[in-house]
Amino acid sequence: MRPRRPRFQIALFGLMTSLLLSGCPGPRFSNVNLQTPTPSPSPTPTPTPTPLPETYVPYSHKEVAKLFNGFEIHSKVDTDTGAPAWLERKAPESYVLDLDVRVRVPQAAQTIEQIAQADGQLPTLLPGLVSLLGASRVSNFYHGLYQLKVDSLSRTLNRLDQLLSRHNFFDCNTILELTDPKTSRKALLIQSDMDVNADGSDADRSNDVDGSTSNFQPYTSYRWPKRSDKPSQFIPEREQKLKQAETEFDQKSTTPERKKVLKEQIEELNREISDLKKYSFLISKADPFVVLPGFMLRQGNHPFLPKFGDYVVVIYGGKLYPAIIGDAGPSYKVGEASLRLATQIDTKANAYNRPSSDLNVTYLVFPGSAESQSGPPDLPKMHDRCAELLNEIGGYTGELWQWQNIFATPTPTPSPSPTGTPTVPTTPGTSPSASPASSIAPTASPSPSAFPSSPSASPKSAAHHVPRKRPEKEEAPEGD
Repeated sequence: MRPRRPRFQIALFGLMTSLLLSGCPGPRFSNVNLQTPTPSPSPTPTPTPTPLPETYVPYSHKEVAKLFNGFEIHSKVDTDTGAPAWLERKAPESYVLDLDVRVRVPQAAQTIEQIAQADGQLPTLLPGLVSLLGASRVSNFYHGLYQLKVDSLSRTLNRLDQLLSRHNFFDCNTILELTDPKTSRKALLIQSDMDVNADGSDADRSNDVDGSTSNFQPYTSYRWPKRSDKPSQFIPEREQKLKQAETEFDQKSTTPERKKVLKEQIEELNREISDLKKYSFLISKADPFVVLPGFMLRQGNHPFLPKFGDYVVVIYGGKLYPAIIGDAGPSYKVGEASLRLATQIDTKANAYNRPSSDLNVTYLVFPGSAESQSGPPDLPKMHDRCAELLNEIGGYTGELWQWQNIFATPTPTPSPSPTGTPTVPTTPGTSPSASPASSIAPTASPSPSAFPSSPSASPKSAAHHVPRKRPEKEEAPEGD
């Protein structure tokens, strides 16, 4: 065994080693470049050119895409060998786009199971519906609606941006004709979504109507003679436009083509100003009303013909909402209601945001139920009348909404008149004390009607109003 060295020897050896290493200078370098040398760039390889074809090879390619309006596009490019270009340029069939639109037209829901798929609460809310469906029929209004949708597609095939959107094509689940065998009461059951109509104005009730939204119109198809001399807030703007159009029309430099356009504008502005001076209309934010396709209101002697002013019960989310038919819309779209209805269903609804995009809104239209004289909606009467109509088709359960008049001015309770403190007779030995006076506030008298009938106004039947303010032109498709 090797003897162990003392600890001091080990420490001494380590110290000597450190001194020797520190005393030996290392190698010296001069003019050393410490930067990493930049490598010389590699030469860019010359790409190999794609071999050119020796002759033309026929080609075929398929693509699948989706348009903004919901159409799925199946595109295909097929080529073939043709004649020289100077001949093919003159041949129309040498450069062709074949546009083939295939659409499945839906069948109307008719059984209670099919209808309940859209709204499972409907059979409970309308207990008589099951028996009514046994003798119901799909209305030709439904078939007419989808025929008009297909016609719209055919007319706009050359403008893909104007094709009816998928959402608007499939916007109606059913239109059924119901008749109660006991009461003979007729009803149209429509299942659809709900878009928003923000139109209408009535200076007699309010001049605080927002007309800034796009496509706003200050009138509705349902109207009645004005009952005051309050002017419409929308007249001055139209009078100014009328003056400008007439000035341009009278200028010698105006071309005949431009004069033709100006003449139509002048006639339309004159009609609008005249209507706004003579009539009042529904107000979207205040009045619960629905909009039906225009063609449904022009079917003459149809046994289920709806008319302006007819009562409607809108069913959504377990509640029933009284309303009337107040306006006509494009004939190829269904499912639209006023702001008052829309915001009750969804507080975020507005002119650009529909309250329901699903087909879970039911509109029960009661043909022939309009009042004999048109006028601003009587909301308590609307509630009671809709309750009667529902009871005539088997009754209802749940809540039938009671609308409140948002323009009604509550009558303030008058403050009690100050009364003096009566002096109480005293007797010897007692000190006089004041008896508190009884201050009974007088009962407030009921507020007078906000819309007194003018003797000179002779209300007309709402059924005779013709929807002219919303022409059924092609509109830009809406998104889903």
